[in-house]
Amino acid sequence: MAYNVLKGAIEGSVDQHGDQEIGGVKVFKNTVSASVFWDTDAQSPCATMKDVAIKKVVGGGTNRLMTIDGDVARGYHTLTFDGTNLKTRNMHATEYHGSAKHLVDIPANSFAGKINAGSLNLGHGTHAIRGALQVKGRHGILVEEDGVSLDLHSAGGLIFRDSKLYIDAQKIAPINSSGQNLSDGDMVMVTDVSHNKLTSTTLSNFYDGYIKNKVSHPTGEVGNVQIRGKDGFSASPNLSYNLGAKVLRVGGTTDTETLKVQSGARFEGSVHHTIRSVTSRIYEMQNDDYTLLCDTQKSPITVMLPPACNNKGRVLNIKKANSDKYKINSYPVILKVAEGTIDLSDETLIKTNYSSRSVQSDGENWWIISSKGT
Repeated sequence: MAYNVLKGAIEGSVDQHGDQEIGGVKVFKNTVSASVFWDTDAQSPCATMKDVAIKKVVGGGTNRLMTIDGDVARGYHTLTFDGTNLKTRNMHATEYHGSAKHLVDIPANSFAGKINAGSLNLGHGTHAIRGALQVKGRHGILVEEDGVSLDLHSAGGLIFRDSKLYIDAQKIAPINSSGQNLSDGDMVMVTDVSHNKLTSTTLSNFYDGYIKNKVSHPTGEVGNVQIRGKDGFSASPNLSYNLGAKVLRVGGTTDTETLKVQSGARFEGSVHHTIRSVTSRIYEMQNDDYTLLCDTQKSPITVMLPPACNNKGRVLNIKKANSDKYKINSYPVILKVAEGTIDLSDETLIKTNYSSRSVQSDGENWWIISSKGT
């Protein structure tokens, strides 16, 4: 029997404190309101709709477990219990207890404790020792408490550095330790790049088949000086050296900025020096200057000598020229130097036409070693 119950008091209502009983079938045509209804059999108030925890059941079925969603109870076909087996698709729990022999596809990192090696399907190279998994030791494999390593020979040339395997030639005994040395039959290891594999060869084959074809070989006749060519050495019969006579023969021109002769020089041909004409008002001597012809017809010319400290032993010739041979008088030539002196003076003059001065440096000052005219 269901009632629409409103909270409140109405006249003539029956509650748990009255002794009135209603017999037969009672039809309420109007709304009945009461604070509670009394269950005489249970001797307790009857629950009303506002007091019931579950007001609706959704998805019922055999063996389905119910879940509470507010005041609605829901049953899922993926969550069942038949009294023995609990079935669901996914389960999250803090702990599991009991046998797990039917569990499959469990990730190795999901185990909280250690797995006995006897429960593992062991492959080649491993075995179970008192419940622990251990690598089988063989030739070259070293099994120790701190791990598995390679059993290296002390003179084998292999070392560990930064947890990596290296080849260290210093760990190998030198070939001449017993008095012997390299020979044609000695072996070397070579990586064959074309076949991507490690091979071996003899020193004899290494030299004949590779080094001999790669190095440059001398050319020309005996005594020819070797010069670097386009693809190797090159030689010319015009440049040779006689070891017995200690003579360098040059069949051409020698061009050099500095020539140092230890015990004297002998020339069996002509000697050439630079000669330059100058008309500018100020001229600074260049590194290749030897003789200057200063034309002072239109203006005086000041010649700046180079620093004596940088030109020890150098000889310079300066001559006053005049392009107009009919003009007796012309401007002078002034020789100056910024560092040091010229015969103890800061400058010297060349006044008359066709006069000249030759100066030489002692490493500190310039000295007039030859003079012509005033």
